[in-house]
Amino acid sequence: MNSMSTVVVSARGEDRVRSGHPWIYRSDVRDVDAEPGAIVRVLGPAHRTLGSALFSDRSQITLRMLTRGDSVADSALVRERIGRAVAYRQGLALDATAVSLAMDNRMPIVVFDMTVDGNILRALRGEVIGTLISDEVPA
Repeated sequence: MNSMSTVVVSARGEDRVRSGHPWIYRSDVRDVDAEPGAIVRVLGPAHRTLGSALFSDRSQITLRMLTRGDSVADSALVRERIGRAVAYRQGLALDATAVSLAMDNRMPIVVFDMTVDGNILRALRGEVIGTLISDEVPA
């Protein structure tokens, strides 16, 4: 990993990565040794490796985490993840924009038959109907 471009983040940025947050904002970036669009090694303020990320010099979301810890990301990993995401979304009979927005913001989606009388009201009340799509592990 030594030849990989690096980005150093603040203590707050390190806390976000360690808590599982998928991206780091520009305000939490302290030092950059990378070209735009590069896959970079993300370092905490004490220069400990936090993972790999895609780097943007134009977005407020400067780092989009790809791996955690010492795992190294490469272009093959990015292609594989994009392929999985495309296949997953093609398998859903839902509006792609709505699904993308919900997934990016970690919002669950409830899929149900809204033509069944009373189902919309049941969903709004939080009753269990249809199928829940979520990245959370049930308790």
